Amino acid sequence: MDPPRGWLASPARSGYGRSCMSASIETVRLAYEAFKASDAEALIAVADPEIEFGTSAAAPGGTYRGHTGIRRYMKEVEGAFGDRWDAEIERVADVGDDRVILVARIFGEGKAGEPLELHVAHIWELREGKLLRGTVYLDPHEALDAVEATTG
Repeated sequence: MDPPRGWLASPARSGYGRSCMSASIETVRLAYEAFKASDAEALIAVADPEIEFGTSAAAPGGTYRGHTGIRRYMKEVEGAFGDRWDAEIERVADVGDDRVILVARIFGEGKAGEPLELHVAHIWELREGKLLRGTVYLDPHEALDAVEATTG
């Protein structure tokens, strides 16, 4: 299922209940809440043991693998930004079997007081209801292009 054209430009969705969320969307939402709370163990709870995800603006440490990789990633985010930041999910949608796209805004201050303003997208593949593979895009439109390229 492709996201509708103009999906990124539409006003933020709000007020939809859990009943209309897929299990995959709920897993990704829980993972993002754990990320925002700097809670590695809550993130691990929704991650496949073979999780793999790549570099992000927050933690440019290469590829992160397994639950050990999640812990390393969270330490790198803490080292870069401390606790003076927040993130807001703008959009989240199923984009095929066990695939979810999430678009978010990350804002606040870096550890040295520098302004932080990122608009990012994540495409997550899930296996048996757990996060398996994630790709971060610093341009959400590139993420949509990647989704469209793989869904035809």
